[in-house]
Amino acid sequence: MAPQRQKLYLNDDRARFGVILEWITEMAVVAVFGLFIANFLFFPAKNASKSMEPTILQDSVVFSNRLAYIFTEPKRFDVISFRRSEKDEESDVLVRRVVALPGETIRIYRGSVYIDGGELDVSDYFSEITSDGIAEMELRLNADEYFVLGDMPANSEDSRSSTIGPILRKQVIGRAFLYATNFTDLHFIK
Repeated sequence: MAPQRQKLYLNDDRARFGVILEWITEMAVVAVFGLFIANFLFFPAKNASKSMEPTILQDSVVFSNRLAYIFTEPKRFDVISFRRSEKDEESDVLVRRVVALPGETIRIYRGSVYIDGGELDVSDYFSEITSDGIAEMELRLNADEYFVLGDMPANSEDSRSSTIGPILRKQVIGRAFLYATNFTDLHFIK
């Protein structure tokens, strides 16, 4: 009588368990990494108003890079996200465009923006400015303040408003770089 051969299968229960365990471990690592990126590198904020149209559509989610200003400062015409209040970490988050930088003098007069006495060409970024707000008279920014406007100034609550005013550097969350109206409709911000 011939010796019996034992058949070996690659898919025995122990091998399946190992594959499943490996798959679960990989998924857990990806999930933790994803949460880290989502919560610490990129800040999501809801753009509830029309203030940034046509650059950012109303009711879209705006993603800001929290690391963008670690080694640099916001620049003129950067789109930033910031907290409405410097004292309240849970205050509303707004998204607006930087117009004036620390130490500069800004004035908005009859729809034109003046920085340190010279007219700033804002035609590539803003629609018609119909309200001068608190910048009707020259306003000198402190060493840690920024002046921001919405891209649609007629429908924007921004630094012209006495309820917001100049933005302190510590209120800035990051540079807005991407917005989404849904999961498949993503747009980079210029």
